[in-house]
Amino acid sequence: MTLVIATLGGESLKATIEAVNRGSIVPSEILVCIPVNEVRKVQNLSYRNVKELVTDGRGQVAQRAIGFRNASHDAVMQLDDDILVDEHCIEHLLKTLRMLGTRVAVAPSLMSLSTGESVYKQPDRNKIIRKVYYWLMNGSAGYQPGKIDKSGSAVGIDPKNANNESFDVEWLAGACIMHYRDNLVLDNFYPFEGKAYHEDVIHSYHLKSKGISLKVDSGARCWLDSVPSSGYEPLEYLRNLASDYRARKYSMRLYSRRSLRIYCFYLASYLSYVCKKANGLKTSPRNGKSR
Repeated sequence: MTLVIATLGGESLKATIEAVNRGSIVPSEILVCIPVNEVRKVQNLSYRNVKELVTDGRGQVAQRAIGFRNASHDAVMQLDDDILVDEHCIEHLLKTLRMLGTRVAVAPSLMSLSTGESVYKQPDRNKIIRKVYYWLMNGSAGYQPGKIDKSGSAVGIDPKNANNESFDVEWLAGACIMHYRDNLVLDNFYPFEGKAYHEDVIHSYHLKSKGISLKVDSGARCWLDSVPSSGYEPLEYLRNLASDYRARKYSMRLYSRRSLRIYCFYLASYLSYVCKKANGLKTSPRNGKSR
C-alpha cells in the first residue's frame, strides 16, 4: 500500500508518520510531497518507508496529485499531515475497500483529540434552534449526514450510534481517503491559489464523475485537532470567509446547485463568530482577574 501526504513540513508531520508506522498494517511506501522551498524541513525524517517527492509548486491538491502519479501500489491512501490514524484504521479501510469492489473510495470517521467525539457531532443547541438552523441550511430535508446541503455545506457522519457500519455518502473529507490506484484523480483540479477550501467537496465531485462510489467506514478512526473559527483574529477570519465563499460558489456550480441559503450559512457563521469572540472577551483574564 502507498500513503501520500501533501505537506509544507509542519511540526505535526512527524507524529502523523509515527502513528501510521505503529498501525496494524504499515504502508510499504509513504510519499511525502513537499515544495522545493520547504524540503529542508523534512530532511531529518529517517523512516525506512518514507520517500520525499519534491514539487515545483505548492498547493495541497497539486502536491497530492504528484504523489498519486508516483504511487507504486494498487491501494493508495491520502492523508493530511496533521492527522493521527488509529492503530487499526488502515486495516479497516483496506478491508472495506476490498469488500466493496473496485469502483469505490472509503474514508474513516474523524474524531476530535480535544473532546474524544466526532468532529461532526451536532452542536449542543436547543432542539428547536437546531431544527430552525438545519431548515435554513437545507429546507424541509433538514439535517442529512453524509450529504451536501443546500447552503453548500458538507455534513459529516457521526459514528456514535453507527455500529461500525459503512455508509453511502455524497462527499468524503480529504483528510484521509483510501483509493484504488486506477480510480485516482491525477489532475490539479483546484482552480484557486492559497489554502484549498472545499477541496474535499470538489474532489468528491470528480470521483463521482468517474463512477466511483463514496463510503464512510464508521469503524475506522482518525484523530485531529480542529481550530474553532473564534480562534482567528477578525481580519484573518474575514479573509478565510471570503476564500471559503469563492470556493463554495465554485463547488456549487459543479454540482449545478444554486440557493440563497448559502447567504444564510455565512450570516449564521458570522453571528456565531461575533458571539464567541464577545464571550471570550468577557471571560478572558485581565490583570489577573476575570471580567
